[in-house]
Amino acid sequence: MERNEFIKSLGLGIALVCTGSCMTGCGSKGEDPTPSPGGGGGGGGSAGTKVNIDLGSQLLTVGAFVASGGVLFIRTATGNSSSSFVATQALCPHQGGTLNWVQASNVIQCSLHSSKYTTTGSIVAQPNDGGTTSALKVYALAVSGTTLTATIS
Repeated sequence: MERNEFIKSLGLGIALVCTGSCMTGCGSKGEDPTPSPGGGGGGGGSAGTKVNIDLGSQLLTVGAFVASGGVLFIRTATGNSSSSFVATQALCPHQGGTLNWVQASNVIQCSLHSSKYTTTGSIVAQPNDGGTTSALKVYALAVSGTTLTATIS
């Protein structure tokens, strides 16, 4: 076999293997591509979905924050009333970076491109990569006993 023929047949073999892998990775018709509501995504789940956290073990101090079910929960004041907390989407609307509460600056900041937001969801600073972002979704909160509930609207 000539070198040129060998390279052509090798290339064809690799192309067939890659095509087969791609086709099997596409899934079957029976699979449901719809994501489950309230999953780990950044924008929360579908409207009406409720996400709960336990105040007996989380958000114990002012400035504490935790992401759960696509919601970023932040304790902004003492006490266990709904006005002591804020709940926003957990991922930045710009490119999906993780959002964190920066107590010293009193802002929600994206870990990816440093976009900054207020606790009302308003934009304080656009991403540092030259892109633009949109305001955060802010969710209604309710407290029942030691359970804090955000309702995704």
